[in-house]
Amino acid sequence: MKYGIIIHGPEIIDSGWAGKIIQLLSARADVYAVAAGTMCKLAVLDSFLEELIDIWSLSKPSEAITELAKECECIFLLNHGKTIESGTVFGNLVAERVDIGVPLVQVERPGNSDGKVIHRGKDVNSDVYWLCRKLGMPLVYPETARQPSIRKNDNKKIRAISGVLPGESIMVNGLVIGYANSENVELIFEDGIITAIKGGQLKKHGVEKLASYIGKIDPENAWIKSGNLRRTPVLESMNRERIDVHKHQLWRAVIINHEAERTFELARKADLVISVGDDTTAIAGSILKRLEIPLIGITDGDRDNVLAENEYCEGSTIIQVESGCDDIVGEKIKHSFFSTSHPEFPSKSYLEEQILDLAKSHIRHVIFYPLESNY
Repeated sequence: MKYGIIIHGPEIIDSGWAGKIIQLLSARADVYAVAAGTMCKLAVLDSFLEELIDIWSLSKPSEAITELAKECECIFLLNHGKTIESGTVFGNLVAERVDIGVPLVQVERPGNSDGKVIHRGKDVNSDVYWLCRKLGMPLVYPETARQPSIRKNDNKKIRAISGVLPGESIMVNGLVIGYANSENVELIFEDGIITAIKGGQLKKHGVEKLASYIGKIDPENAWIKSGNLRRTPVLESMNRERIDVHKHQLWRAVIINHEAERTFELARKADLVISVGDDTTAIAGSILKRLEIPLIGITDGDRDNVLAENEYCEGSTIIQVESGCDDIVGEKIKHSFFSTSHPEFPSKSYLEEQILDLAKSHIRHVIFYPLESNY
């Protein structure tokens, strides 16, 4: 017997429940656990669970479920939404995107009074009943999975967003495009472009970045999230050995341009990362601190604070440029140094000096995070 376990979001890790559930199911079958999402992988590192949970898989939850279902008798989706309603909607969206022949069992908000085990599929495995008893959670059967609430009005498509709280930022495909003023929020799309937010305030620059980097958005399939990317606080800084220690002569560098969710993918074989964008730099910096990889961040002070912490690896450098100029400097760096897929440089200091010279007409100030050892 083999079970696949997909873990989504950091809260289920930070609360300790993901580790407990993996341990329980491991006593009944062989298990293979995969972390889905950047913040989930970050939480795995903070909990020192990377030997137990695969953090290098690049799959979205639906993709991971589809792959694991080919070799597993049952798939467990572990999640901790802001509310049981938002968690159930998330599970419905994932279920809508998969077509598997084995049960999909969602463990939602374990440890909370409203937590549920949601069974999707035909036959209930006896271990599912056993797990419910161990967790003290009810087993329920959802209605048929459905797409997000979309309605049309002339040439506009309107998508309602669930689980939003006033004051929260609203992200579409990883970029902040506005802020909520109420609990009833709707995004207005015209020809794949977000043109307004009902119940909220549009961030024009965020919408422009979304259109520039991603293009037109399908309202039904867009990944939409509100609030901080990680609601649970990180209690202490990590002091861990780097996963891939720099042993060769040349430095391998990658650039992350407003794509923080690709940090694990891009940084896996890098010695140095250049990030473009305030929130991208904050998110990438937190991940790279755990991996002990220095960062050169290009920011312009336009941060949305989707991640509360702000930590960087020793040897990192944050270059703040004039407002609206991070994209300009980022494009210069890309064209000057990243014409090849995997560029290498004689040293970190060499590339840092080149970037500082390239950005000198736009620089407001620079922050250096000193090294204990000589890079």
